[in-house]
Amino acid sequence: MAIISIILNGHLVCLVQMARNTRSGHNEVPPPPPPPPPTPAELLATLVEGQRMLNDVMQTMAQPNRGGHHVRQGGEANQHSNFKDFQDTKPPVFKEVVEPLEVDEWLNTLEQKFRLLRVTEELKAEYAAHQLEGKAGVWWSHYRTSLPANALVTWDQFKTAFRNTYFPQGLMTIKHTEFMNLNQGNKSLTEYLHAFNNLSRYASEIVDTEAKKLASFKRGLGPKLSKNMAGN
Repeated sequence: MAIISIILNGHLVCLVQMARNTRSGHNEVPPPPPPPPPTPAELLATLVEGQRMLNDVMQTMAQPNRGGHHVRQGGEANQHSNFKDFQDTKPPVFKEVVEPLEVDEWLNTLEQKFRLLRVTEELKAEYAAHQLEGKAGVWWSHYRTSLPANALVTWDQFKTAFRNTYFPQGLMTIKHTEFMNLNQGNKSLTEYLHAFNNLSRYASEIVDTEAKKLASFKRGLGPKLSKNMAGN
């Protein structure tokens, strides 16, 4: 008698081969029956567990380094996004101010770009400065020369200096007053609507609901249009 063992999907299966003992002339005592083969459900469970373990290993091997950058051999992982990563987000350029609120709009757009990246506060300022062109670029050069040599400028420092130059508080007050004094006058309705929408951004507390916005709009209309809207 011979017992042959094989492994099937992780289970040991024994096959018993009966052979005649020709030397002794007697049959061997039959061995106890082998364990029953695994059921299809057991084989399926084994297969599923093996697949899960394989998936875990593959995910671990494929997991990228933090920040999406490769580890340089013999060094630490690059934890921060580089300037090319920033440029790939297509950040806007700033040259000069047409409307003061463009200052905050530009800064807010850059903030959104930075949230997609891993950038230090100092690099935020440097990357933003690369987007300054024309008169704004000249302003940045002059601002840097006013600082100590090799001084690092944080993002908050950059925003404060930038706003103070291109959107001072006094200008905000002027724009707010312009809105409060706005009326249609000789403007067409389209021209008045454009001026209203533009200046109302500087007085958000006055137009923060539809009812308040409509009341402010009616206030500046010409007498004829104002009377027509009052009758509606």
